[in-house]
Amino acid sequence: MAVYKSDNKWYIKGKIRKDDGTYYHYHKLAAGCSLKKEAIEYERKFKISYQDIVVSVKFLSFKELSEEYLNSLTSVKSVTKRTYTDLLDKINEVMGNKKINLINKDMLQRYIRDLESKYSKEYVEKFYYILRASFNYAIDNDYITINPMNKVKLSVNKDEIRKEMDFWEPEEFQRFIDNVDDQELHLFYTFLFYMGTRRGETLALQWKDIDFENNSVSIYKTVTYKIKDKPWEITSPKTQNSVRNIPMFKIVEDELKSWKKVCEQKYGFNDKCYVFGFSRPLAAERPRKQMVKIVDRINADLPVEQQLKKIRIHDFRHSHASWLINNMGKYNFSDFDIAKRLGDTVQMLHSTYAHQFKDAGKNIINSMEGSVDEVKIPLKTIKNDDYISELKSLKELLDIGVITEEEFSLKKKQILGI
Repeated sequence: MAVYKSDNKWYIKGKIRKDDGTYYHYHKLAAGCSLKKEAIEYERKFKISYQDIVVSVKFLSFKELSEEYLNSLTSVKSVTKRTYTDLLDKINEVMGNKKINLINKDMLQRYIRDLESKYSKEYVEKFYYILRASFNYAIDNDYITINPMNKVKLSVNKDEIRKEMDFWEPEEFQRFIDNVDDQELHLFYTFLFYMGTRRGETLALQWKDIDFENNSVSIYKTVTYKIKDKPWEITSPKTQNSVRNIPMFKIVEDELKSWKKVCEQKYGFNDKCYVFGFSRPLAAERPRKQMVKIVDRINADLPVEQQLKKIRIHDFRHSHASWLINNMGKYNFSDFDIAKRLGDTVQMLHSTYAHQFKDAGKNIINSMEGSVDEVKIPLKTIKNDDYISELKSLKELLDIGVITEEEFSLKKKQILGI
């Protein structure tokens, strides 16, 4: 315990032993004190008030902590909060009743190792970071003084090269789509493959978002499922970059027009109806379940080497991105153009979609549309307001060694149009 004066101000400094044997360290201004005896009295009252806090929280369980932490998240999106809730619910099944002052590094390390034996690296990382965040919240509120997650390690190196994502080449997609009889789902899969949109963005589309006159689609919202007591909810998109207008392939435009004619025959049709689902968004699980059935039907009785590989709904987006990356030089568009179309940053493009089609030199566009002339992707639509952010992204790529000085200079000129 110490009381001292500095710059004509009194301060208190010391530590308080807690029931678990650890110490709470304090060092603060003795506000309003002009004399040493006043500072001493200030410290005495502070220690009493702190002991009252310690008594009130020493029985806090991890479940109580997690509930308090979730309630503090007032500025996160509802879909993000739902993800955090699901993760913490699973953690609480194991340690919800344990007191937070008794949860230690060894206990948490065993828990992480157990998760690693069951789940993917990406999924385990979500548990790892939500645990760190929960205990950091406890520290911020003086419930504990040390984060027990500090020395807990993930067994997989975070810098490890990411596994190659699954995707379909155009001829593989054609094998699949030729076996889709449902008109709505046929359009849905075609839209994902040729537009590269996220599933939620696609399901949130309304007819008012389709501009046939300018041959483009506006992306500015997404649909989220199972939010509290709601079956679905329309929210803002994943990131600010996700808000964009995407030019359409002719095959997408033609299918949309055909499907709209069908929808217009339904009672209550208007431009606020959803493209997929009509009065409400199409159930997210329907396209996935049907996709699995169709692929299984295609692969029935075929030898393994001839089977169509199974991919996820999100892999349609990877397929689209891979084709764009693979044809950058051929059609004279840049990584910035691709990132704009996908609603990503250039950094995310390079880290996520770096894979290539195995037949890189092949004229893939012929198999996608049937004619090179039909494929017109006016990707170069960077607005003046975007120049600064694009140049910053470019500089970051230079700094981390993704591109050379020469490439930096060339791309900078392309952005500025000089």
